[in-house]
Amino acid sequence: PLYFSYSAPDKYDRGLVKLDVKAKKMSDLVRSSRLYSRWSMAENGASLIYMESDGDRPDELYVAGADLSKPAKLTDLNPQFKDKALSHTELISYLDTDGKKLCGVLFYPANYEKGKKYPLITEVYEQYFENGFSPVLNIFTSAGYAVLHPSVNLIRGYPGEAWAKGALAAINKVIDMGVADSKRLGIQGTSYGGYATVLLITQTDRFKAAINNSGKVDMISFYTQSPRLGVRNIHAPEKSQDRIGGTLWEYPERYLAHSAILQADRIKTPLLCITGDQDPNVEALQSQEIFYALRRLGKKVVWLRYHDGAHGGPNTNDERKDMYKRMLEWYDKYIKEAVSYTHLRAHETVL
Repeated sequence: PLYFSYSAPDKYDRGLVKLDVKAKKMSDLVRSSRLYSRWSMAENGASLIYMESDGDRPDELYVAGADLSKPAKLTDLNPQFKDKALSHTELISYLDTDGKKLCGVLFYPANYEKGKKYPLITEVYEQYFENGFSPVLNIFTSAGYAVLHPSVNLIRGYPGEAWAKGALAAINKVIDMGVADSKRLGIQGTSYGGYATVLLITQTDRFKAAINNSGKVDMISFYTQSPRLGVRNIHAPEKSQDRIGGTLWEYPERYLAHSAILQADRIKTPLLCITGDQDPNVEALQSQEIFYALRRLGKKVVWLRYHDGAHGGPNTNDERKDMYKRMLEWYDKYIKEAVSYTHLRAHETVL
C-alpha cells in the first residue's frame, strides 16, 4: 500500500489515507481536526510512528499499528505545561476587499472570557492556515493579547496592496466576532513580514504600535546591498518572494512604490525595529534607514540592535528573552491602557 497525509484546504480536517494499489481503493486511517506530522513506518511494516497534537499544545510522539489501531502515546515532552493556560486556536475565514475568500488563524488569549474584548496583535507574512503550538505567540496570549495570523492574496507587480486588502479584512472579522478591541491593535512581522508591516503602516493609522524584525524598507538600496548579491537581493524582487516582476531598471516605479522609506512621512504608528548585525539576508542598514528617517520626521521609533544577532534578531537564549520582553513592553506601552514604561523612550537607540 501507499500512504498519504491529508489536509482539507478550507477547514481543519486532517489525517492519513491508505491506498491499496491492487484493489485501487482508498481508505481513511485517521481523520480529525488534530495535527499529525512526521509519519514513519517500521522496517517490518507492522507499525507507524508519528507526532500528534490538538493544535494548541506541543506535539507528542505516538506509535500505532500499520492500520493505526491501538495508538499509544510514547512521550510527555512538556509536563511543565500540564496546569498552564495556553492559547486556543481557531481557523477563521473572511473576504478580502476584492471578494476573495481567505483563511487565517486566531490565537485566543490564555484564560479567554467570551464577551470580553482584547487587544489584538496581528502578525503578517504571506499565507497562514495550519495551527499548532507557538511558544513565542503564547508569550503574548499569556499577557492578555489575542494574536492573528491572516492570509493575503499577493499579486505580482504590486503586492504591497495585499496586506491592506487582506490583513485589515481579517482584523475586521476578529473585531466583528467580539474578540478584538478595534482601538487596541498592534502589527508585527519578521523578514518579509517586517517589510509588510512597515508598508502597511504607511497606508493606515489603525495600529497603535508596530514591530519590524529584520524587514527591508528600501527596495532600491536592498537591491544591491547584501553580500548575497544575485542570490537573494536581486532574485527576490525580480522572480520570487517580493513579486516586483522585473529589474530595477524595467520597473523603477514599482520599486519606489514598495519602498516604505519614501512614505515615512505618512507613518503615525510608533515603530520598534529589531535587527542583527550579522544578518546576511536583510542588513541592519535597512532599519537604520527607517530609524533615522522617522527621527528626522519627529515620529516615535526605537531601534533594537543586537551586534551578534542575525536574521530574526538575537541568537542566544538570554538575548532572545530580552527581545521578547522589550516587544511585550512596546505593546503594553502603546496599546494597553494605563501602562507606562519610562525606561523605553521614543527615539532611544538600544545598543
